[in-house]
Amino acid sequence: MNAAEGNPHIALLRLVNGYQVSQALHVAATLKLADLLARGPRTSDDLAAATEAHADALYRLLRALAAVGVFKELEGRRFELTPLGDGLRSDVPVSIRGWAAFIGRQYHWNAWSALLHSVRTGENAFQHVHGTDVWTYRAERPEEAEIFDAAMTSQTSRQESAILDAYDFGRFGEIVDIAGGRGRLLASILKKHPNVRGVLFDQPHVISQAGDLLEPVDDRCRLVGGSFFESVPGGADA
Repeated sequence: MNAAEGNPHIALLRLVNGYQVSQALHVAATLKLADLLARGPRTSDDLAAATEAHADALYRLLRALAAVGVFKELEGRRFELTPLGDGLRSDVPVSIRGWAAFIGRQYHWNAWSALLHSVRTGENAFQHVHGTDVWTYRAERPEEAEIFDAAMTSQTSRQESAILDAYDFGRFGEIVDIAGGRGRLLASILKKHPNVRGVLFDQPHVISQAGDLLEPVDDRCRLVGGSFFESVPGGADA
């Protein structure tokens, strides 16, 4: 039994301080530290040079994440990936990197700081903080839209196997994936069911990035741009 299991106050304190770990993971994901460690241990100075980061500050970040099991510190300020940290790599089948890189973005983070306002008033926290809705905000900032779209693809990679196992999409002739992002889930459905056709529906700037994911099934998939607040494609079976 560890200290947290034996002392509920310690366990609660870890929950209270969880935002610190979230931000540390966000920084690690943004700097792609797991990718840099994929081939083996490296020193913190080497990682700092590769990421153009402050050497001492990065060393402390690596130690903090080693304390929660994401990295392991070795002699000589060297660090290696753990099985837990492996999920931050960009090239693993079920990668968390895209989501971790997104959740710490300042605009997203600041909206969560207004949660108390939302609970007290029922108003949207994002609108309260930024003066606009989240979709308009990202549409005006292509970099943030790109990071968000990558996060959605990252989330889908964790869920698609369970979805495909749980539901028989093969009984439909045509499926519309509304707000389907870059099309990862739809591509997986079409790969599993060769007789099904698909329509990927999302904002134009999102579906413009769907080429690589949909290339294996592009002969059975149409891309339609638009907003589900206005209309969605019709005529499909699901």
